[in-house]
Amino acid sequence: MKDKKNHIWFAMILIAGFLLLTIFGAGSDIKGIRDMRFGIDIRGGVEAVFEPVGVTGIPSEKQMEAARNVMESRLDAQNITDREVTVDKNEGHIIVRFPWKSDEKEFNPEQAISELGETAKLTFRDPQGNVLVEGQNVADSSVTRNSQTGEYEVELQFDSEGEKAFALATQKLVGEQMGIYMDEQMISNPKVKQAISGGQAVINGMANYEEAKALSDKINSGALPFSMETSNYNTISPTLGSQALKAMITASIVAVLLVIIFMISIYRLPGVISCLTLVFQMCLQILALSIPQYTLTLPGIAGLILSVGMAVDANIIISERIGEELKTGSGIRSAVKKGYHNAFSSVLDGNLTTAAVAVILMIFGSGTMLSFGYTLFTGVIINLLAGVWMSRFMLESVIRYDKCNKEKFFRKKKERKRIRFAEKRKWVFLFTACVLLIGGIVTAVNGVKLDTQFTGGVVLKYTYSGEADTEKIKEAANKVLGRPASVQTSQDSATGDKKLVLTLAGNEGISPDDQKAVSEEINRISDTRYELSETFAVEPYIGAKALKNSALAIALSALFIIVYIWVRFQSLSGLSAGVSAVAALIHDVILVFFVFGVFRIPVNDAFVAVTLTIIGYSINDTIVLYDRIRENIKKRSSGKKETLCALVDRSITETIGRSVKTAVTTAICVAVVLVFSLVYHIESIRVFSLPLLVGIISGCYSSVCVAGPLWVTWKEFRSRRESTEK
Repeated sequence: MKDKKNHIWFAMILIAGFLLLTIFGAGSDIKGIRDMRFGIDIRGGVEAVFEPVGVTGIPSEKQMEAARNVMESRLDAQNITDREVTVDKNEGHIIVRFPWKSDEKEFNPEQAISELGETAKLTFRDPQGNVLVEGQNVADSSVTRNSQTGEYEVELQFDSEGEKAFALATQKLVGEQMGIYMDEQMISNPKVKQAISGGQAVINGMANYEEAKALSDKINSGALPFSMETSNYNTISPTLGSQALKAMITASIVAVLLVIIFMISIYRLPGVISCLTLVFQMCLQILALSIPQYTLTLPGIAGLILSVGMAVDANIIISERIGEELKTGSGIRSAVKKGYHNAFSSVLDGNLTTAAVAVILMIFGSGTMLSFGYTLFTGVIINLLAGVWMSRFMLESVIRYDKCNKEKFFRKKKERKRIRFAEKRKWVFLFTACVLLIGGIVTAVNGVKLDTQFTGGVVLKYTYSGEADTEKIKEAANKVLGRPASVQTSQDSATGDKKLVLTLAGNEGISPDDQKAVSEEINRISDTRYELSETFAVEPYIGAKALKNSALAIALSALFIIVYIWVRFQSLSGLSAGVSAVAALIHDVILVFFVFGVFRIPVNDAFVAVTLTIIGYSINDTIVLYDRIRENIKKRSSGKKETLCALVDRSITETIGRSVKTAVTTAICVAVVLVFSLVYHIESIRVFSLPLLVGIISGCYSSVCVAGPLWVTWKEFRSRRESTEK
């Protein structure tokens, strides 16, 4: 008994320890929040998709790895160590992402991108720097092991021209060093022991296999028969990124404080415990990002803020259940124990479905949306495994103190008048249909278009001071590229900053050299100085692939939910419950789509992320209702008779408090993000948070007013049909 009483102090020490670890880290292996790895949309930088030029078909795996090594070497030469270079073996692409340095002054994305893809130049040189043999004469390089010494060596094979040149070079340099260079960077400097003929040579002195393999790969890179070029890339200036980071950090702090105030004011002691648990969960989630150095993007930060709202969901469910037990006359300790027990199935099902949606987003998403999916997934898993346990661990301890073991520190649930959504479902369905009809009409009038992210195309964004002659800029772009362009200008009313957006006609990408030429031309024809702040260039086939993956992700999420509910809610005739839940989700997705139409937001990967998030969030709400219906059906079977419609209305009445409060906490977080995105003009977050806010409100409505009543309609129709057949 006494041991449990002290659990609260152990938990407080544990939370304090994780908080310090999150802030300061612990050595080089455990990095804190200050050493987190931010994406290019925060720090500014480059993301580019490189494709091989001068080769038929998809290059071999060995050739793609060699090309990757070239890029790695060039990034090393520029001291860019914080980067991601990945190979898409199926498509034959190399994806490169790297941020600008924090003190970057020369923002030149065109040069940074074009230099990476140039054909690698491997040379063998004497100590004076004279070129003796070129990489094009190296037929192959491989790692071998000396049978006598057991050491790893790099074996070289030359073509006929290289054989002669290498023999002559080694003859001259016996006893001297022969430098091996990739471009202008020395990658090895072996000593020539004797003249070598026959077209074969070995480089020894390798410390281990990894060192020998790295050198062999680099030598093979210099013998590549193709270069890598890109017309698919995204660049953001370092200034723009730093402003966005400051805004999102402030939004995070405000959102957390508002949620804490809300929880404590509504749930009192359990609210305090849930806030302490929230601090613990946020520490774990930040460490889940900082320790593996997972790249955090702006949508990723939005995912963290959304996780704050969803993290308290489990504690809201539990607190509501505790309040119900207190209403029935249970003591505080008994109410807490029963509250956690009765809430567990809802918490489990809701978190598992949201986690599954997050995994699907991680599989089919890319770049910034991958970051969002990861933060959402870690938040849900941490909430399920750590959050619920920690809150129970502390609450069961603190109520053992007499001062806390009082009913005034808890919120006893009051008797609520039955809400008759199922009974009056015709009016509910009519209202829903009217909202959808109005949204559909406005969307049809405004029209909906796909973003360049899906269709392909080029958008260049500049900052400037002075006056912009949009007609001259259009003509300049057309002169350089032979492509019509549209130009839009805007001004920040708060800061006075002016922005210009140049959108090229057609759905083709643009090369870095052409982009540089456009920037130079529009600056040449005007006294106004235009500074490039963002670039977005996508080839149409890349966009088509992204659109296909997005549609697949949404379809798989819906299918998973039907199957999951079918299995878990057999007492509700699982299939009908699953289909009704998905119908409610379709309602939410349609409303989110209408937001893009009503506010003229081009459909991009933000739509996919919002849709999947709302699917996970809304199904969580629906599962809480289904869980209560399942519970009440079991009670009904052993008690008084009650119509199915009345039972569903009773279940809705019992759970609506939880649904509304969860929606409020999550909506508070998203609304804060939206406000800051509007104030600081963060477009990527605005087009994400506005539809998400509408989706959260819609998700709460559809779970309460659509899913349950629709299921009743299905069941009553089946019942009448079976009666008629008899």
